[in-house]
Amino acid sequence: MLRRICRKETLKLQRRSTLTMMALAWIHPGFTIADDDSPLNVNLQFKTWGGKQFWTDIRIQGDWRIQRNHYTHHCRILDNRNVRRAWGSFNQCQERFDALVADGTIRPYRKKIVVLLHGVIRTRNSLEPVGRYLKGRQAVDVLSWGYASTRQTITDHAEQFGELLSHFPEESEIYLVGHSLGNIVVRRYLKINQDDRIKRMVMLAPPNQGSSLARAVDDNVLFETLWGVSGKELANGFPELEAQLATPDFEFGIIAGKLDSQLVRNPLVKGPGDLVVSVEETKLRGAVDFRTVNSTHTRIMNQKETLEYVHRFLKNGYFQSPNTKQPIQ
Repeated sequence: MLRRICRKETLKLQRRSTLTMMALAWIHPGFTIADDDSPLNVNLQFKTWGGKQFWTDIRIQGDWRIQRNHYTHHCRILDNRNVRRAWGSFNQCQERFDALVADGTIRPYRKKIVVLLHGVIRTRNSLEPVGRYLKGRQAVDVLSWGYASTRQTITDHAEQFGELLSHFPEESEIYLVGHSLGNIVVRRYLKINQDDRIKRMVMLAPPNQGSSLARAVDDNVLFETLWGVSGKELANGFPELEAQLATPDFEFGIIAGKLDSQLVRNPLVKGPGDLVVSVEETKLRGAVDFRTVNSTHTRIMNQKETLEYVHRFLKNGYFQSPNTKQPIQ
């Protein structure tokens, strides 16, 4: 069953990759890598998929974003409806983006910015429930960061995450919500950067001690195709990776998935867990609060209990109350 699902997902990703490259070749036959600063290319405004697996957001503001393609390195501007407004080199797109900010098309940042980081194979759309919930309850910018999670190393992701944060105002207060791999990207970023603007973070189902599931299937070609190089780093490569990860020096809390049903189990995951990561594997010393919710790994961000916990922690620094904190020491 698992093998059939993996094969199906592999073929789907391959088809999307082929279609993407064919489309680029059709639009611009001589297209390779956009690194010049000539005038912006002629643009046909059309609705895109928003960037899935092959694009990384390098600037987000007011739900507009500049994305860089993993294969060609060219960039594009997407508006808040995922319509492509311009494309070319980064400098070209940056200049156009700045002009859109200056004329009021793209609104200024709010002081408080929440950044959502999705997990491996997933896209920024997976964290839409969290984004909608927070936007309805706080006067903050909620920016869902998309990155090519299966195509690059965790260090690459961390560097691009830093590039994203570099565009935020110096006086910003930054709050983070990561799912799965997204948390490891943040920890890698913190090992090589210090950013006092980051105030709090919630980790959803983080593989803070690697993943026993990933280790068990590390040699499987389908696993490598789906999870990519980042997935292998979470598997048997985790002992080496762990030395490159930092523990946040700001307040952070952890929410782990723990299925209550005894009928649904993954024999490759030791102990209670969410079918992908065990509860123990999510733990990290220094967390100021810890909770479990009845959920699978892929659905943890959809649970009402999770949404309430995330909102409360980002606002107050605890999941339920100051007296019910469950720190990990």
